[in-house]
Amino acid sequence: MVAGAAVFAFVAGVCAVRLVLTELVRSRRAAAEDRAAQARAYQKLDARRVDEHATFADQITTQLDEATSTVSELRGTLRLAERRSELAEQRARHESRRRSELQNRVDTLTSAAEADPDAEQSTPEPSEGTEDAKPHWDPDVPTVVDLLSWEDRDLDRPDVSEADGRLT
Repeated sequence: MVAGAAVFAFVAGVCAVRLVLTELVRSRRAAAEDRAAQARAYQKLDARRVDEHATFADQITTQLDEATSTVSELRGTLRLAERRSELAEQRARHESRRRSELQNRVDTLTSAAEADPDAEQSTPEPSEGTEDAKPHWDPDVPTVVDLLSWEDRDLDRPDVSEADGRLT
């Protein structure tokens, strides 16, 4: 009976070891399948995030390019406005000097006419500094903004490219 119990215990032990090993292999395979499914899901998620990032980067780059272009145009417009303001101030100073000189001529002629009403009307020659100065700004010359928009139009053409900041 002891020998039968020993054989039965041995067979039961072998069966128990076999069951534990089978369950261990099954649980490891299930865990590996679960990790593989998680890896595939993460890979899909990562691919979607990469696409979203690329789209976002393109949008931000486009917005940055537009903002840079707008800033450049505004700087050009500001420089042009400053230059026009300087020219207007120069013209105003010139006209003020000219008005003063003309007022002096009128005063001289008035005093001369009052002093000798029968005298011949003579007009003093204007001084050399009273010549009409031609404005330095020509309104027919394209502005910086016009030039920038022209450059943007040309960059859109397929036969024009920009290399090192120059049109080629």
